[in-house]
Amino acid sequence: MLMTMWKRLAARLRDDERGAIAVQFALLMIPIAILTFGLIDLSRTSVQKRQLQDALDAATLMAARSTATTDAALDTVGDAALATEMAGLGVPLTRANSTFALGPNNTVVGAIQNVTIKPIISNLWSSGDTHVAAGSTVMRSVNKLEVALVLDNTGSMGSTLGSGTKKIDALIDASKSLVDVLAAAAARATETDAVKISVVPFSMTVNVGSTYQNQTSWLAGKMPTTGYGADVFATNQNRFTLLSNLGLTWAGCVESRPAPYDVTDDAPNTSAPASMFVPFFAPDEPDDNTVGVNQSSTNRYRDARTVSNPGNPIMNNWLPDGVSPSGTLATAWATRSTPIAKYGASNKSKVLSQAKTGTTYGPNAGCGLTSLMRLTNVRATTQRDAVKTKLGQMIANGNTNVAMGLAWGWHTLSNNAPFADGVNPTTTDGKKTTKVIVLLTDGDNTNDTYANPNNSIYTGYGYIAQGRLKNASGTALTAGSTATNRRDAIDYREKLLCENAKAEGVVIYAIGVGVSSHSKAILQACATKLDMYYDVNDADELTSVFNTIAGSIQNLRITK
Repeated sequence: MLMTMWKRLAARLRDDERGAIAVQFALLMIPIAILTFGLIDLSRTSVQKRQLQDALDAATLMAARSTATTDAALDTVGDAALATEMAGLGVPLTRANSTFALGPNNTVVGAIQNVTIKPIISNLWSSGDTHVAAGSTVMRSVNKLEVALVLDNTGSMGSTLGSGTKKIDALIDASKSLVDVLAAAAARATETDAVKISVVPFSMTVNVGSTYQNQTSWLAGKMPTTGYGADVFATNQNRFTLLSNLGLTWAGCVESRPAPYDVTDDAPNTSAPASMFVPFFAPDEPDDNTVGVNQSSTNRYRDARTVSNPGNPIMNNWLPDGVSPSGTLATAWATRSTPIAKYGASNKSKVLSQAKTGTTYGPNAGCGLTSLMRLTNVRATTQRDAVKTKLGQMIANGNTNVAMGLAWGWHTLSNNAPFADGVNPTTTDGKKTTKVIVLLTDGDNTNDTYANPNNSIYTGYGYIAQGRLKNASGTALTAGSTATNRRDAIDYREKLLCENAKAEGVVIYAIGVGVSSHSKAILQACATKLDMYYDVNDADELTSVFNTIAGSIQNLRITK
C-alpha cells in the first residue's frame, strides 16, 4: 500500500517536470521565432538584391547594345529593359530609382538606388524598411569607322523637290550634319583615329584632283591599247602632253577602267595596262557647218552655240580643224576629229576661250564637279571643318554614272592603290574597322544618244562607239545602242560593284531622292539590308535621313 502511494507521488513529480520544460520551451520559442524570421528577412533581402543586380546587368547590357549615344537616350532604353526584367519579382521600382549613362572609356554605367524591400519581422521593433542599391558597368565593343560619302552632283540635283529647296543645297546641309554627328562620336572615343570620312562627288565621271598628274604608278597619260581599245585619236596620245601643247591644264577627272577592273578595287599595276587609270580628255569635234549629214544633202552638223537646238549637233567644238572635209559621212567627221596636228603648240592661241577657263567646252568638258576628298580623320575640329568645307563646294553639273561614283567611293576605303588609305581588313586593326558607303542619287544612269557619228557626248566611258561600256552579257555597246541599252549596261556595272563591295565587307546605305521605280529597285538591292535604303520625296527630308543614318553608323561603331 505504501509503495503504491510513493509510485503515484513520483509519477506526479515527473508530470510536473515535463510541465516546466514545456514552459521553458514556450518561452524559448519567442526568440527562436524572431531569429528565424530575421534570417528569412536576411535571405529574402539577399535574394531580391541578387535578382535586382541580375536585372540591372541585363538592362545595362541592353542599353550598351542600343544605338543610343546620349545619357537621355540610354536612360530610356535602360529603364524599359529594367522594367521588363523586374516584372513579377515583387520589388517596387520606378524610373526615379534607376539611371543609365555614358561612362569613361566607352562604357555604359547603370545604377539603382533606394529600392525598398519590406521586411517580415523587423518592422515589429523598427518602422524602417530595407533599402538596397546596385551598380553595373558594361564595356561597349568599339569598332573604328571608315565612311565614304558617295554623292550625286549631276545637273538634276540643281532642281527642287517638294518643299522648294534645291536638292544640292539640301544635300550639302544634310551631309554636313552627318559629319557633325560622327565627328562628335570621334571626339568622345579613346582612340585617336576612331572615325575617318571621305567625300566622293560624282556625275558622268569623278574628279580625283589635278594634283595627281604625276602619279605614274596608277595614272597613265596615254590610254593603254590593252583592255581600253582604240583611242579617239589617230594614234594613242599622251593626254597631258596635248594639254601642255595647248597651254591647258587637266581639271582632275578620270575615265572608267575597262571591265572587269571597273567593278573592283584591284590596285592599278603598270604590268597590267588595263588596270591603270587615264585622265579624262574630251576631244575636239568638227567645226560648225563643215561636215554634211549625208553626201546628197546640204544639211550639215551644227554647233549649238550658233544654231539653237540643232537636229544634228556638234557638242564640243573648241579648236579649229585645219583640214577640209572629205570622204563619206563617217570619215568626214573622223577626218576633222582625230588629227593629232591640231593639238599642236601652234594652235595654242586658237583654243576657244571657254575651253581655257570652264568645263562646258574643251578637254575638260563635263568635269565641272569638285574633286573628291580622301579619308580624313574627323576627331580634330580643323579636319571636321575641312570635310564640311569640301561638302560645301559641291555643285550640280553633268549626267549620271552611279557606277563610277561607287567605284571611287570604294577606292577611298580600300587598302589598295591608288590611295591605299583604308586599313587592311585582314589585320587586327582591320578586323575592328567597319567600312561604310553612304550612296545618294536622284536619277537613272544616263548615256544619251545624239544625232551625229559619235552618237554620244564624251563621258567616263569615252564615246560609246569606242566599245568601252559592256552590258550584262559582256558585249561592248556600239554607236547603234539605244539610251535604254546604255542605262541598263551602267546599271549592271553598278550592281556588280555593290555585290563586290559587300562581299568584301563594305556596308552600304543607299538614298534615292525622288528616283524612279527602276532606280529604286537597284538601290534597294545595293543596300546591305532593305531597311538601309531610304526613299526621299522632299528635299527637306534629307537632314532627317542623314541623321538617322549617322545614328545607325554609330551603332556599327559601338556594337558588334
